[in-house]
Amino acid sequence: MDPATVATTAVTVLAPYIVKAGEKTAEKLGEMLPAGVGKVWTAITGRFKGKPAAESATIDLVAQPNDEDNQTAFRIQLKKVLENDPGFMTELAQLLATIQPERGDQILNTGSGGVATRGGVAAGAGGVAVKGDSHGSITIGGAGKKE
Repeated sequence: MDPATVATTAVTVLAPYIVKAGEKTAEKLGEMLPAGVGKVWTAITGRFKGKPAAESATIDLVAQPNDEDNQTAFRIQLKKVLENDPGFMTELAQLLATIQPERGDQILNTGSGGVATRGGVAAGAGGVAVKGDSHGSITIGGAGKKE
């Protein structure tokens, strides 16, 4: 897994919980989140300490978690930290892999490959086959990739 993917996954996981918590202080937020999500938040904000740009991005994300610019700034700062600390990238990827989605139909794939549910069929590199029909949005490609 690469730093951009881990950073994107972390922001995708954290943002809805931050909105739901409604807390406006980064330090108290970690205490209000579900256990696994709280561990992710605490691990990231611990690595952001002493880094002014990262701390500022955290404050902005907590203040307005639905703002895509704030999510992007936080993700960029996290990506920088992950690029400089492969051990932390592995640790964070493992923490993210333990988190179960809150909504029943949400799927979090923190690695590579396809995911299929309810009788569908998925394939890894080379293509994906879908059995039946699809409802909702479908995203093709990944962060930073052009298809």
